[in-house]
Amino acid sequence: MTKTPEISFAQTKQERSKKTLEDLIQTAHDLVEGGDPELFTSRTLSKKAGYSLGTLNKRLTSVDKIFLWAIKKGQQKHLAEMSKIIENFDSTQPLHTLLETLVDAAFSKIKKVGPKVMRFYDDRIKKFSSNNDQHHFPDVLVEPFLKAIKRDQTQTFRNTTEDELKLILRTTAIFIERPFIESEHFAGSNEHRKMAVDNLMRLLSKKDSIGA
Repeated sequence: MTKTPEISFAQTKQERSKKTLEDLIQTAHDLVEGGDPELFTSRTLSKKAGYSLGTLNKRLTSVDKIFLWAIKKGQQKHLAEMSKIIENFDSTQPLHTLLETLVDAAFSKIKKVGPKVMRFYDDRIKKFSSNNDQHHFPDVLVEPFLKAIKRDQTQTFRNTTEDELKLILRTTAIFIERPFIESEHFAGSNEHRKMAVDNLMRLLSKKDSIGA
């Protein structure tokens, strides 16, 4: 089970207050989709949502929290899409094909979200997490991947334990994401893509299938 910290908000029973919070959440989502963390401020949020700063401060304990929540929801949606890719993968196709598809999907999502948004999340999530567990988000891919290993008809997937697969996926997520966050010159390049796919192949494939 993933240990990614939940980012929640104070519950309210008043319909007007619920509507206000829903509007603020939707506006935060729209701003995150815009990809510019410089706009992740109380002033921008209140202006775009059509509420006063006083109302915003009353509904939110921290403006950072609502943007982190919006980013996390986008991450969860992406992971659900990745899970579907694994679940629907043709068992007659080799591991290398699945890994290329997953890495391409990850790169596409990162480029859409933008490294600035990723850096914003990376810098601020520690404030709302008591444990160093923000890198556990890929754990949701473990179960569908284990099922894909069992379905494999190509003999290219290596059998692995649940615990080992968790570590492999967590490490790979860092391998893919950190170059974007740290503005490495090769981030998102064909070189970066090849490194990600090749390293996953070394970790997840049977030895005799590497280079096949």
